[in-house]
Parts: sequence; structure tokens; C-alpha cells
Amino acid sequence: MTDGGTAAALLDAAEAAFAEHGIDNVSLRSIMRSARANVAAVHYHYGSRAALERAVLDRVLEPLQRRRLELLDELLAGGEQPAVDDLVQALVRPDFEALLHVGARNPAGARVVGALYCRPPVSVKRHVEHSFRPVAQRFLPHLVAELPHLGPQELSWRVRWSVFAVVGAVLNDDDTIVTADTIDDEVAKVVAVACGALAAPATEKELS
Repeated sequence: MTDGGTAAALLDAAEAAFAEHGIDNVSLRSIMRSARANVAAVHYHYGSRAALERAVLDRVLEPLQRRRLELLDELLAGGEQPAVDDLVQALVRPDFEALLHVGARNPAGARVVGALYCRPPVSVKRHVEHSFRPVAQRFLPHLVAELPHLGPQELSWRVRWSVFAVVGAVLNDDDTIVTADTIDDEVAKVVAVACGALAAPATEKELS
């Protein structure tokens, strides 16, 4: 196996193990055994288990965030302020698209995508937040413009718990099966639920 092959094998093995057992429940030894590699190969290619974990996350997160920004740019190309449902769809559709791509490598890949939002380890949470920050900076002004009854703090809270918590729950559900034929329906259901929560009246604290 070439050096490049070893690096890819470690990445694939780690992703499969994280999907099956959870990101924080996998030993480096088990990943090495599955990839038929040794600890020297891990340190050579990734430096540490933590770095290998980040590489697995980045393989999902980087195209995910790029796709969100691409969809936002498409909305803005029309020259008008996008509607809330269009903005939410631009945020959540890439997760379902990522599920299809990850699933092509690993049928249990939904759990990798879903684990980004549902009770992630602290290290994963921080990495996801860092990756999402540029996306949030682009989307937030447009959401604020469409949801003037919410302040930025309340809006950020709702996006986290009414949008991405729903996405994570759906993608972590073993009964969720996303295909090219069903993705539009799955996205539409999440968008409808999320937009309902975002449109709800502000809390008394927010109004005061």
C-alpha cells in the first residue's frame, strides 16, 4: 500500500468506525487494525488521533460549508432579499446532500453527519463551530432582515436548536433513508418545521 493509500485507508477506517460506534467511542488501535496500518503511519500522515478525527470531520464539513455559501450566492444573485424558507433550505439541504455523498463511501455515514449536531464531544463541537462561523456571518444579516422580531442572540439560539438540532435528529434516526428521489421531501419537512419555530413570537425577555 502506497503512502497515499495508507492515508486514505486510515481516513476511511476512522470514518466508518466513528459512524458505527460514535466519534468518542473509537480507539486508535481499532482504526489502525481496520486500515492495516501501524501507529507510525498514523503519526506520519496525521500527527495524532485528534488530527485524524479532525481530518474525518473536515472531509464532511469543508464541502458542506462551501455548498451552503454557494446556495446563498445563488439566492442573492437575483438581487432581492431571500425569503426565510429559502435561507433555511440553503442551510439544511447541504446536510442531506452530504449524507448521500458520505453514504456512498460508508452506508452508516448518516451517523457521522448527524453526530455533528447531536451531543457531539467538546472537541467536535468546537471544530464544527469554527467551521460554521464564516457561514453564520454570511447568513445572519439576511435572517435578521427577514425576522426583525428576533434579536441576533435569540435568532442564533433558534437557528441552533430549531434548525440544526432537527437536522441532527433526523439524520441520526435509523429510519431516515435519504436517496436522490427522497431528498427534496426530507428537506422540505425539515424546512417547514424550522421555519415555524423561527417565525414564532419572541420571548418576553427578547421583547423587554
